[in-house]
Amino acid sequence: MRQVLVNIAWLVNAYENSSGHSEYYLDMETGDIRFFSPMDFPEHQEIMKKIDQMQDRFIKIPKMDQNYCSQVKKDYTKLIADPYLKNLLEKTIDSGDAQKFRNVLFEFEEERRRWYVFEHECNKEFLVKWFKEKGIKLVNQLPREFKKTKDD
Repeated sequence: MRQVLVNIAWLVNAYENSSGHSEYYLDMETGDIRFFSPMDFPEHQEIMKKIDQMQDRFIKIPKMDQNYCSQVKKDYTKLIADPYLKNLLEKTIDSGDAQKFRNVLFEFEEERRRWYVFEHECNKEFLVKWFKEKGIKLVNQLPREFKKTKDD
């Protein structure tokens, strides 16, 4: 299995910020995450074509799937003890409107914080598994600016 050093938090952030108008790639040699938006920057289209041909070095980060997102919300909602909040969130999930889920949580600060931690961890687990299925083991590495030196 190929090991790739990467800041997993940055990888998860790229995954969470994916859209139909942008692409993120993981550079498996450097661990860098590259962002492209061909709609905003037409020159990105040509760069992406070249990168897509370099499959031994670059891999496109998957996009979030609506069914997956709904399941994560359902899993989180099962953990909520407050029946009022639980009911509100279940209704937003059933409606299919992702923004309504966030809007409800906006009124419950502590629960909102717990949600973001939960969502991040679920997304991290998903990506680790997804890359593993592709024969890639992600090894978490802090960015250079956070590493301690001998002089610290």
